[in-house]
Amino acid sequence: PIPVSPVADLPAGIVDGVNYLDGSTAVLSLYAPLKKFAFVIGGFNGWEAGEGSYMNRTPDGDRYWIELSGLSSGEEYAYQYFVDGSITISDPYAELVLDPWNDPYISDETYPGLKPYPDGQDGLVSVMQTNQQPYDWQYNDFEPPAVTDLVVYELLMRDFIQVMNYQALKDTLTYLKRLGVTAIELMPVNEFDGNKSWGYNPNHFFAVDKAYGTRDALKAFIDACHGEGIAVILDVVYNHATNLSPYVKLYWDPSSNSPAANSPFYNVEPTHDFNVFNDMNHESEATRRYISRAVKYWLEEYRVDGYRFDLSKGFTQKVTIGNSG
Repeated sequence: PIPVSPVADLPAGIVDGVNYLDGSTAVLSLYAPLKKFAFVIGGFNGWEAGEGSYMNRTPDGDRYWIELSGLSSGEEYAYQYFVDGSITISDPYAELVLDPWNDPYISDETYPGLKPYPDGQDGLVSVMQTNQQPYDWQYNDFEPPAVTDLVVYELLMRDFIQVMNYQALKDTLTYLKRLGVTAIELMPVNEFDGNKSWGYNPNHFFAVDKAYGTRDALKAFIDACHGEGIAVILDVVYNHATNLSPYVKLYWDPSSNSPAANSPFYNVEPTHDFNVFNDMNHESEATRRYISRAVKYWLEEYRVDGYRFDLSKGFTQKVTIGNSG
């Protein structure tokens, strides 16, 4: 039998996801209200749900957390959460996700040294890495063009260039500048199902989809755009997520084949006319925290200059009419 979860306050300053304390120590926090217990399993503990991987539960019952020590500085560790004895999910806040179905088709040219998917696991797997080297930004004082001066080029990586990666895209910037483009709107680049997609089928909101390259390659592209005086706008999808999304999986009702009625994030049935996949409840405080942090993340971590919100008319619990563009 599973013992009662140890109850302990979340350490000060810890946020949901991975918190790196130093080169060998990290604290993981999982927001999972209404769940009974959770383990973290990964390359650091042989993927075993044992005593050493049992997560503390906060007194309010909303979160599970654990401190991991003895990590090798700079090493990538794959991990998942094992919840209530039957649910295995990746970290909703992961910045890198391994995919057993699609990673084998990503070339080394696009993503050099991609960590192999761990043997014996199932589903999407998160990756953590202490002591990551920060990207060295070359253009630190970029001022985006005034809104009245924007000439926006909506760009789908999949169709724009034959070599589908950020380095090849960076090499085309002089062409785009000659066209008079002052802003590039990248169609969604966060982790989506498959390798070739418009990106409107997201499963993680903080991870870059590896089909286009590494996190640093995306930063280098944005940096180069800024060097050419070109702003970068991200097309983002915060109306819905696919069945592979960790918070969809964590609160799923197999009997109805839909999000569970007690999900803090997703509606059992969409409440508006514009939905695809699993509809987010934007009146939920949990959803608001989750998406607000995602919006802040790309602005700060990747220095994007703005957003185009897909299906923005779906950010409601009320049925409306009209075009969804």
